[in-house]
Amino acid sequence: MFWSDVTVVTEESDNMTKFGFLLPIPAMPVNNLIKIAKRIEDSGFDSVWAPDHLLMIPTGIVPEAFSLLTSIATVTERIQLGTCVSDPHRRHPAVFAQEAATMDQISNGRMIIGLGPGEAMNLDQFGILWDKPVSRMEEFTRIVRMLWKEERVSYNGKFWKFQDALLQVKPVRSSIPIYFGANGPRTRRLTGEIADGWLPTPRPPQLYRKHLKEIEDAAEKAGRSLNNFECGIYIYTAVADKYDDAFEQLKKIKPIVAFFPKVIEEAGYNVEIPEHLGKNLYSEITLREDGMRKYEEFGKYVPDEAVEDFSIVGTPEDCLQKVEEFVKAGVEHFILINMGPDPKYVMDVFANRILPAFKD
Repeated sequence: MFWSDVTVVTEESDNMTKFGFLLPIPAMPVNNLIKIAKRIEDSGFDSVWAPDHLLMIPTGIVPEAFSLLTSIATVTERIQLGTCVSDPHRRHPAVFAQEAATMDQISNGRMIIGLGPGEAMNLDQFGILWDKPVSRMEEFTRIVRMLWKEERVSYNGKFWKFQDALLQVKPVRSSIPIYFGANGPRTRRLTGEIADGWLPTPRPPQLYRKHLKEIEDAAEKAGRSLNNFECGIYIYTAVADKYDDAFEQLKKIKPIVAFFPKVIEEAGYNVEIPEHLGKNLYSEITLREDGMRKYEEFGKYVPDEAVEDFSIVGTPEDCLQKVEEFVKAGVEHFILINMGPDPKYVMDVFANRILPAFKD
């Protein structure tokens, strides 16, 4: 398998800017995913992430995130292990807190929770209620943290109520970091107020900086310091010796690379996106025939220039320059989605050329 042939960099990463990979789900069988995660650690990367999904585009093998990350924890020693991202709807907060604390124990304190307000593909087809998603996410976060930190919890909330409840397993640390997958103004404000980090979907560096400023302003208004806050981004990358070879690879998946119509417009692209496609397409589509038609139609309206703007694509030199632009915009932790065209080459370039450029 191509990932298993990657040239290993054995020196442990001490770079200020962190780099990790989202596991290739739904493309790979579970056993291969565990081997890939080990190779990611051996190659000097800082983190590995699993989508916390029931369904994904395109269709394929979608394992349960915590089970997968637990298996990965037993074969790795150093890398951080994250969900990208979980939601507050499919699990009761006490069950979620227990799963995450157990995972943190098994990994010896390497767990990160990515948490977002949810999306239709994980919920609608299964009849799972997800009304008031942002309010649920906020209450969910507060409850989970209380269960991790306090001996007993009594809580009378809008969505959940606890009476003298206790969690008999705690994280290795006082609390597990929770990064919000915040892509709208309200969730960005909430990120600044209570999250430990930010993990948005792809956007160009200049728009990332603008949105980060919203988070910083919200934190300041809440009287909160962001000294221990980590700014991440979930982003697609394709690297090749020839720019066009890399770019053509990402053009094939336009609707995923830049999948929020509103974000495309905010990035300065004057495109006429039909109203029936909505403003937050990816959050709304399902893996039913009508949803997939919307997804495919949206791809026709994504400009080629946006694919370049919203990703890290091109020759190794092009990609190094783009990473620098994102770092200047405030990114501290890259979660890379490796789209090839040769995944082995992409991983080698990041491990041996890009990571060393960002070491202390």
